[in-house]
Amino acid sequence: MTNARSMSMFAVPAFLLGFVLGGVSLHVASAEGLFGIKDSITQMGSSLVEMQKNVDDLQKNMNKIKQVKDQLSSLPSSGGGVGGAMDSLMKKGGQ
Repeated sequence: MTNARSMSMFAVPAFLLGFVLGGVSLHVASAEGLFGIKDSITQMGSSLVEMQKNVDDLQKNMNKIKQVKDQLSSLPSSGGGVGGAMDSLMKKGGQ
């Protein structure tokens, strides 16, 4: 019984001391982390904004390419556009 009592007399204060010191060191570490990486976070944020602008520009260009593709696909495919249209007119005139 005395062994258990002497063990708890050392264990409880050791735990409390470790708990308090651990809590203090976490607060110091988080304060250093917030102020130490502020510039990095700012640079990362501006890079993300620039990347979003580039993605938006790319999307606009892709939409233009799709419109041109749709316009080209709506042209008559027989004989390649204007030449094909001329050929069909010639055939109609010959009949």
